[in-house]
Amino acid sequence: MSRKHVVSLAALVAAGAAMLAACGTQEATQPQTAPAATNAADATPLNLLQGTAKSNNATMGTGDWAPPGAPAAVAQKWVQLSAGVAGNLDPVVTNGAHKVLYVFDKDTEDTSNCTGACKTTWPPVEINPKGGKVFVAGVDPRAVGFIKRADDGNFQLTLNHHPIYTFSKDVKPFDTNGEAVQNIWWAVEPDGSRNFGGHTPPGSTPPATSTTTPPTGAPTAALTAKSAILFDDKNFADSGASQGVAGPGCQPVARPGVTSSITTDGTLKLWTGDNCTGKSIVINGDVRDLASIGFDNAIRSVRFGDGGSTTTPPTTTTKNNSNLTATSAILDSGKNLQEPDGSQAVAGHGCQNVGNPSGVSSIQADGTYKLWTGPNCTGKSMIVTGNQLDLSTIGFDKMVASIRFAD
Repeated sequence: MSRKHVVSLAALVAAGAAMLAACGTQEATQPQTAPAATNAADATPLNLLQGTAKSNNATMGTGDWAPPGAPAAVAQKWVQLSAGVAGNLDPVVTNGAHKVLYVFDKDTEDTSNCTGACKTTWPPVEINPKGGKVFVAGVDPRAVGFIKRADDGNFQLTLNHHPIYTFSKDVKPFDTNGEAVQNIWWAVEPDGSRNFGGHTPPGSTPPATSTTTPPTGAPTAALTAKSAILFDDKNFADSGASQGVAGPGCQPVARPGVTSSITTDGTLKLWTGDNCTGKSIVINGDVRDLASIGFDNAIRSVRFGDGGSTTTPPTTTTKNNSNLTATSAILDSGKNLQEPDGSQAVAGHGCQNVGNPSGVSSIQADGTYKLWTGPNCTGKSMIVTGNQLDLSTIGFDKMVASIRFAD
């Protein structure tokens, strides 16, 4: 019996039956079949992080950057799902190597029917759900899920319940050679729908034209966002620089006047002046081209939800690591969640080592977690909750070597 998983920001739960059926490719025009498999419901956490692999300091040579033939433990370490443009496909989802991602008309909800030779031509986008990370930029994390494939037991990512794939004949970044192959393969949009480009299959519905919730300047809009990543280039491009900023309340932008796209976890307000002055606009979710709302290279400060203090006083209790609820954190190199020398992400369950302990002076996190001065959760420790704006106040500045998250 195989198990199928569906993910949200908190957890993934899905159930149903799955049948493997035919696969249409240029190489495999005959149906590829597999025995029916029953999928039982289960819940497994998947780490979803805002931003791109680059902005989250992913390790080179892993995940989408892994070389051909890399072991699964390396290649499935992380996947990037980023909204952007490829040829005449706008918007379209690409991975961290800028390969366009596709969906298959012969798949059914949360079930892949691409097996055998089909899978060779159209490699499934696979992830290790235990410790693997999914970086999202311009893609709603609530649309991201995964399934357990019935043919090999690997875990494949889905967008709005549609399994997603790359195409083996897309060689260069942003190639779109897989678009409309046999009229059943289509580039996927950030909401999981098909982007038909210049093609319109019979009975299809027109593709969505935008994935960004229209912004509004209403001053009374509820501000819910706690953090954002600001990209120097539009479409959350990895080729340029990025910077993080987090709340609560009004926050300055470390490098003002250079932002062309932004990812965020809710609703926030952008300002063209320091200290939240000047022209302003409220946005709800990611914006992949700030020129479309008149804010390209104009952001100097950002207002997040006020929500009280961002730092909960730490406690030194060590009772059995009880009450640990956090499963991820962003470790910033400067105080007050600034990143003069970049930031690093760490996530998972249980004890997780920090790649560069001397580069941690503040922490962004939701929930309760435990800091350690030694690797593998050894040495001096302290349980803290929420964002830590200045680790020197609790004696942990540039000393966090490992973190224990919820098991």
